Amino acid sequence: MTAAIALSDLVFRYGRGNFILSCPHLPFAQGELSLITGPNGSGKTTLSKLMCGILRPAQGEVRLFGRSAATLSLGEIGGQIGYLFQDPSRQLFAGTVWKEMTFASDLLGEEQTSSAEKALELLERFGLAALKERSVYYLSGGEKQRLAICTILMGGAKFLILDEPTVGLDRKNREILYGILDDLLAEGRGLAVITHENELIERFSRARLIKLENGQVTP
Repeated sequence: MTAAIALSDLVFRYGRGNFILSCPHLPFAQGELSLITGPNGSGKTTLSKLMCGILRPAQGEVRLFGRSAATLSLGEIGGQIGYLFQDPSRQLFAGTVWKEMTFASDLLGEEQTSSAEKALELLERFGLAALKERSVYYLSGGEKQRLAICTILMGGAKFLILDEPTVGLDRKNREILYGILDDLLAEGRGLAVITHENELIERFSRARLIKLENGQVTP
């Protein structure tokens, strides 16, 4: 089976700095949860941004569902791989929850009835339907995070990468997040989660653990 994401002989350098990320071989499968851990500065976020085309490697290749990421536009990548920033506010920019959900489909000229139905279904699923006319600026941290995940799914992403998703969440919202991860895995979606949160690691103790140390990947 073709991997959702496959990294091969990857090398990445930041400008003239000394930091180098090296990853000989690392595949990610659909229906699998991978937890990416390591000390601050070890390269976790760099690895995740290479996985979704935000960064490009100096050497090696990233393949997404069998195609080289180098041949794909960011729009094409975003239709397959979704990225949740540690601060979801960075990826929310429309005036209201509803406009956030329908912005991309309106821009692309997609059929309004079907896109509206899909948007409402996702908002109901994630407990946000009652907030659809609310400004995104007045959402809680947990609500912003769920809305960002909704917009990723609205775009059709089959594999999601989450950067430290438990940061700033209280226990109630962490439990909601864990339930969302369970549901996405049950649907067969692939997940990669950057974390140093022991609670999350223990909660998903059967997940695959990927460790980084000084830019070196240990699968």
